[in-house]
Amino acid sequence: MSDVELVLREQRGELTLLTLNRPERRNAMSLDLVIALRDALRDCMNDSQCRGIIVCGAGDHFCSGGDISGMTEERSIAESRRRMGIFHELARVIVAGAKPVIAAVDGYAAGAGFSLALAADYLVASDNAKFVCSFSRVGLQPDLGLLWTIRQRVGLGQAKRIIASARKVQVGEALELGLVDEVVAPEKLLDRAAEVCGEFTAGAPLPLAVMKQAYAWGIDTFEDALRNEMDNSPGLYLTRDHRAAVTAFLEKRTPEFRGE
Repeated sequence: MSDVELVLREQRGELTLLTLNRPERRNAMSLDLVIALRDALRDCMNDSQCRGIIVCGAGDHFCSGGDISGMTEERSIAESRRRMGIFHELARVIVAGAKPVIAAVDGYAAGAGFSLALAADYLVASDNAKFVCSFSRVGLQPDLGLLWTIRQRVGLGQAKRIIASARKVQVGEALELGLVDEVVAPEKLLDRAAEVCGEFTAGAPLPLAVMKQAYAWGIDTFEDALRNEMDNSPGLYLTRDHRAAVTAFLEKRTPEFRGE
């Protein structure tokens, strides 16, 4: 392993900025980088000083995808499944983790980088961003749960087209399709991502965690939504945050949430 820190961590008040740090390889996702990002995200999820997370890439690009140089040797099915399990741990901590994850995308988000960006709760892109679902070009299918996340954003027809064609989607089209949530100038990217993350963290942390887990597990029908309410709302009524919010409302002041 290199001595270079593969994921940089910077605290910005209650928000944590995680930066993929392989700019010389357009932040290609080696297994070591995936592990480092997974571990950094887990640390953030367990850090009481962190309310929200922003993921970006060092240099001119978000992430160019999987590290092709690590695909030259044949791997057994068992080894591929082991590695895939690590990728899945990363995807789960983003999609179902208790805290919001905002992707800030500049330059290319390709292959696994495309999957990583779409796993986030909200995607802010610069007007330099480009998106490529490049898996079919190397004889593979999408990873990090992309078959699910992309359909949530653009619908089945467009999802199939983007995956099968492996075409470059420019940022204007990505915004129109719903692949990205908003577009800003490159110099405003991180500031805007922080503003959005602050909007996600303005309310109580526990209902946000419940919402993320519910969507990750599946709210496909009206009855799914009602079951989720029955399973989670009674416990939320008993939280200190709920009681504090009720008191603050009656006293006409802003509540202070503690995630308790």
